[in-house]
This record gives sequence, C-alpha cells and structure tokens, in this order.
Amino acid sequence: MVKMMIKNIGVLVSGEISNPILEGDTLLVEGGLIQAVGKEKDLDVKGVEQVIDVQGMTVTPGLIDSHCHPVLGDFTPRQKMLDFIESSLHGGVTTVISAGEVHLPGRPKDVAGTKALAILAAKSFASARPGG
Repeated sequence: MVKMMIKNIGVLVSGEISNPILEGDTLLVEGGLIQAVGKEKDLDVKGVEQVIDVQGMTVTPGLIDSHCHPVLGDFTPRQKMLDFIESSLHGGVTTVISAGEVHLPGRPKDVAGTKALAILAAKSFASARPGG
C-alpha cells in the first residue's frame, strides 16, 4: 500500500457540522484511507512514498449527489454514463444516489423485469470504476 502525504492545505473541511474546519495542514493517506490529520511537523511522515503539495487549497470530504438518474450503458452521446460519473468525480463527487430507476431503451415495465433490471444495474455499477 502506498503511503501518501497531502500537505500545505489551506482549509481542511471536516464534513461535521459541529466542527466544520479542522486544525491541520497535512493528511496522511494509506491504502486510499485517511490515516492521520494534523500539522506536518507533528505527524510521523516516515515511509511516505508520494507527496502532493496542494499549495494552500481547500480540502473537503467527497461530495454526495443525492439525486441522480443513471443510465445503463452509453447508448446515446447525450447520456454517456461513465463520462458523466467521471466528470462528477473530477468535481469532487464520490457518491451518487439513484433517484430509483435506471434508464435503458426498451426497459421492462413488469415486476419481474424491473426487479431483474435493478439487480443488473446494482451489479454493473458496483463493478464500474470510472477514473480508477
């Protein structure tokens, strides 16, 4: 697992309404998970393999799009789902919540077909990893 340091953070947003701004200018990340938050001088930075200097930028938790209408597949130029998800990821969105249906040409309207489509969509989206 790569140990990464994100340093020179200007503002560190917590995502907690009771404590919205954290004290610190550095994050230590290992295996894709934040392991430590604080001042660089106070953290154990031994073994860091990758350093990202954000030069005073604001760092926030991943954003949530709580109302999304995903399509299954890239069947039209207008609704290219993987491009849409990757674009959202570049804007800081790490989680999307479907509004409850999957758009697909000729999608079934009966109970069995709708249930099968829901299972297919859940398995497909769980396996898709836009942006890595």
